[in-house]
Amino acid sequence: MHAHDPVRVRRARTLSRFIGVATGMALGVLYGTFIVSNSSGFLNQNRAIALIALLASGVVGAICLALAAPLLSVDPFLWLERMLDEAPASQIIGATLGLVVALLVSALVAVLLNPLPWGLGVIISIAVAIALAYVAVRAGSRRRDALLDAFARRATGADVDAMDGPSPQDGQPVVLDTSVLIDGRIVDVAAAGFVPGRLLLPGFVLEELQRIADSADPIRRAKGRRGLGVVEQLQQERDVRCELIDLDFPGTPEVDSRLVKTARVRGAAIMTQDYNLNRLAQIEGVRVLNLNDLANAVKPIVAAGEAMSIAIVKEGKEPHQGVGYLEDGTMVVVENGREHQDETVSVTVTSVLQTAAGRMIFAALDSADGERARPARGQRGARVAHR
Repeated sequence: MHAHDPVRVRRARTLSRFIGVATGMALGVLYGTFIVSNSSGFLNQNRAIALIALLASGVVGAICLALAAPLLSVDPFLWLERMLDEAPASQIIGATLGLVVALLVSALVAVLLNPLPWGLGVIISIAVAIALAYVAVRAGSRRRDALLDAFARRATGADVDAMDGPSPQDGQPVVLDTSVLIDGRIVDVAAAGFVPGRLLLPGFVLEELQRIADSADPIRRAKGRRGLGVVEQLQQERDVRCELIDLDFPGTPEVDSRLVKTARVRGAAIMTQDYNLNRLAQIEGVRVLNLNDLANAVKPIVAAGEAMSIAIVKEGKEPHQGVGYLEDGTMVVVENGREHQDETVSVTVTSVLQTAAGRMIFAALDSADGERARPARGQRGARVAHR
């Protein structure tokens, strides 16, 4: 997408106004002449008044078209050019196919309605053509992938019915942001088939990763290089469709806003771990996928009374407490577990605390005689460490 030169746009507006002045004055004078010639009153009898009426109608016409000319010529052209720059080729093809179908149907409707009296056939035909064109263009642009798929299958002679089953490519495309690539879990998630659609990687996201990888800060540099490595892994995965897209919005410097615009243009969702981008996308009506939400959703359910083995790795905040962790990182606070630090012990879950920050499990040691130790009163003061 290229930005329009402000000087050229200003010149185009000025030129359109000059043309509007000339055209408006000519139309105004013609209209005034028609009024004067068809008037039987004082306009026809007084030449001075008739001349003033002609000049007034010409001036009014010139002013009106001078104001309306940019809105009728330059602005629609700029809007159309901007839309064509931002829209992918498949969307343009889909909209064009829809428009062609709408015009063909409108022509048939016009033939059927032509016998109606008082010009009703023409009026209704125009209204039907406008409505069909709008619906067909919207449907064609939204269902562009299905239309192009159907044409491709017919062209190649493929069995349409055999290809109509579920496919890994049938899902909604997903735009990846920088935080997801730096996190790295997207590789395993996509390889496992949990992202059925294409993964879209905008060029400006790669540029941001490159800037982070070139940072003087060693921590940021390591994150940037890890993100670039994740991109390479996604491209090497056979079962993952990762597509680099050259779509940018120079008038929008913020990366978050560009990601949201990219998702809206491509009809895609956004995968992110950034809180601000998450909120912005939801406000704009764009679907958001969060890997942290997925991780929380697939955690195993633990209920009170369940037995498990846990390795005590450190002391707890309260006296005699020991702390261990499940494989998914969930903290387990074990009463009387401090004495068993660096040991793997059998415990019984006494309660589970779920907060917005994560989940925390309280457990008691299984004593030798089979009795369960009571949880300490101080467990409420423990802090949720796993997020």
